[in-house]
Amino acid sequence: MITTPSAVPAWSQANLTFEQFERIAGLITTVCGIVLTPAKCTMLESRLRRRLQANGLESFAAYVELLADPQRRAGELQALIDAVTTNHTAFWREPAHFEFLQAGGLAALLPEIADRPLRAWSAACSSGEEPYTLAMVLAEALPAVSERGFTILATDISTAMLQKAARAIYREKEVAPLPERLKERHLLRERDGSGLYRVRPELRRRVRLAQLNLTDRIWQLGGPQDLILCRNVLIYFGQGTREQILRRLCQHLRPGGILCLGHADHILGCTLPLRMLRANIYQRL
Repeated sequence: MITTPSAVPAWSQANLTFEQFERIAGLITTVCGIVLTPAKCTMLESRLRRRLQANGLESFAAYVELLADPQRRAGELQALIDAVTTNHTAFWREPAHFEFLQAGGLAALLPEIADRPLRAWSAACSSGEEPYTLAMVLAEALPAVSERGFTILATDISTAMLQKAARAIYREKEVAPLPERLKERHLLRERDGSGLYRVRPELRRRVRLAQLNLTDRIWQLGGPQDLILCRNVLIYFGQGTREQILRRLCQHLRPGGILCLGHADHILGCTLPLRMLRANIYQRL
């Protein structure tokens, strides 16, 4: 019996022209401030092929046409942003920040918040590894913080990443970077042999997840923050947008509060009310 090979779907073979790349990249910058250089053309083509499939389209020309229609693109913009945002994260990533908090950085925050919970914000939290690591550190570092309480606002622009963060379930290799004492005290291993770990409910309750676009005009944070982690996200914005976000981070950080940026971020050329405590760790003046 002779079988006929199944046809290769057109969406999987579609090519993104430079003109189409510029139009889509321009829309992405307008919506969320992320700048895609021409070097990202192949990456964008690869990531958006599934969007062609999802929308029943055979070419990027048809996808550009969809995005050009305000009514049709309304339901596609979030999927577009989810597809193009980089979500690299890990438990205990850039440990110098957490070690700084453990070694006394957290203690320095306490005199100003004797009568209320400590407020922290994990901006661009991705799939939750950063805010849950921070929650572990806050719960462990000083008993006084645990007794008084703390809240962590964890935000991201990607709804897909926030959904994973809300599940708070991670594979064994994902939790591997955590110190053993933190894994033992704050994670529950599933008993079904799957090798999955779940963040303990009492820790999850300390973390509030919300969608937030850092280029939005208004940030709903629930008050001045004592500690902000905004790590390795500023590099995806243009210089003007980056400076604007840094200024607004300072506005939402109380005097004496701590701002942690990622190793790829910098504040060179920006006039900000900050003093450097250690590499990429700043205190609000």
